[in-house]
Amino acid sequence: GGYTPGQWTPSGRADPSAKLELLFMIKQTNVDKLEAILELVSDPRSPEYGNHLTNDEVHALVAPMDEHLFAVQRFLASYNVTGVSMTPNSDIVSAVVTVKQAEEMLGAEYHNHAHPASEHVAMRTKTFTLPSDVAAAVDVVAPTTSLPAVTKPLVYTGKSRTDDLGVSAKKLRSLYSVGSTVGKAEGNRHAVTGFLKQHFHPADLKEFWTLQMGGVDAKSPKVKQVGDGVTGLSAGVEAELDIEYINALGANIESEFWGFSGNSPDNPQNEPFIKWLQVVSNTSDKEVPLIFSTSYGEGETTTTLDTAQRTNTEFMKAGARGISLLFASGDSGAGCSSDKKFIPNWPAGSPYVTGVGGTTGVPEKAVGLASGGFCNRWGRQSWQADAVNGYLTTASGIPDQKFFNKSGRGFPDISAQATGFTVVANMIPMPGVAGTSCASPTASGVFALLNDLRLAAGKSSLGFLNPFIYQNMDKFNDITEGGNSGCDGEEGFPAAKGWDPVTGVGTPNYEKLAQAVLALP
Repeated sequence: GGYTPGQWTPSGRADPSAKLELLFMIKQTNVDKLEAILELVSDPRSPEYGNHLTNDEVHALVAPMDEHLFAVQRFLASYNVTGVSMTPNSDIVSAVVTVKQAEEMLGAEYHNHAHPASEHVAMRTKTFTLPSDVAAAVDVVAPTTSLPAVTKPLVYTGKSRTDDLGVSAKKLRSLYSVGSTVGKAEGNRHAVTGFLKQHFHPADLKEFWTLQMGGVDAKSPKVKQVGDGVTGLSAGVEAELDIEYINALGANIESEFWGFSGNSPDNPQNEPFIKWLQVVSNTSDKEVPLIFSTSYGEGETTTTLDTAQRTNTEFMKAGARGISLLFASGDSGAGCSSDKKFIPNWPAGSPYVTGVGGTTGVPEKAVGLASGGFCNRWGRQSWQADAVNGYLTTASGIPDQKFFNKSGRGFPDISAQATGFTVVANMIPMPGVAGTSCASPTASGVFALLNDLRLAAGKSSLGFLNPFIYQNMDKFNDITEGGNSGCDGEEGFPAAKGWDPVTGVGTPNYEKLAQAVLALP
């Protein structure tokens, strides 16, 4: 979706009696070991490939030190507040308090912030403080200072898009060599996430199925709903886009919508993105989806480094369990900061997720809106080093290096169509929906079918995808035309042979990828 930072406006002090769910993210141990295991179980060249950890093993590995848990519990008890463990190892502890209590505990001052475009209200504080023993015990306390990103796909109306006659389920299935393939393996599950007021209506998915899924031998799925913000009065285009297209490609696979609104009625306010990660940690291996598609993000520096590093660990925990996380790369092109540099996006640029860029038209070319580039916070990753160095040394028309960090993690990793989608929302088909939030669920549906082949053959799920992706670049449709928008009169990045920072290694070719995943142990 389009990332719109800075459109939150303060609207007065928060009601002192309103409820907040404070999540204390307690420092973890052995994070370096977790990363080493993630590398081994995700690298097709490693003898440990596919030997994922169970959720219990992950949580035993990174369990916080007792003294840190005691410090947080003592702190809460001193205010007569009960801390509740939210994960198998208590690395996230929840305390439901009133705003008045939170302000006393944290030396904070909570204000309401309104986001007029989405009618969302979030309570946040400019600053807060913790006693030194508690500060030493936690990575993050939320919600405190950071406001959630608000994303929404772009909707073009009228005749402004003549380059593309629209995208349908059938066209995507043909373009990505999926044909009439549907899932059949026991225990395969995919999910999309929705944050803030992105609601999902089952009737819309049914209508989409009737309009678009003729010739595919699969019924419109009954979607399992997880979280506090799933259904609401009117359906969100983003939510419907995600659930319709992950199922259009990943048909006949159990499907889930994980919705976290941050301030749903009858629930205390929370930080929706962190709430999602907490629920993943607390969902058993038998029930957790094997793929999540998320169309949520913002400029890299919008999130504090502490929060980003802790989020990376939560991503690693998921990957070590064999869960794939795909994120839309964003719709701001290469981005443009106030000091005239490109802006990499987060979380699509995290080294522990798969970023999905965007293409348009047939034959496919890179689409200008698709975000991509090089991270400032995270260095180039070993699994992508050859591909990214290849781009930087051989592609022509690369922007001046003063605009970007050439040693950073390059993103996105892959791409899919991102314009001309028709989405059924509130029972009305809306044509012309665009954004990488079209691409992420599309690519996720294809990878869900690849997981299906492996599960049916008695093999593990694919888990963290990036080492596999870069070792199998020839199984993707390489996109070499087009580029993304830039900054200060400088073009963004051009697409090129091999990897590029707009389309990654390209769009998925299911037939070629199917052979590759079945050949893996």
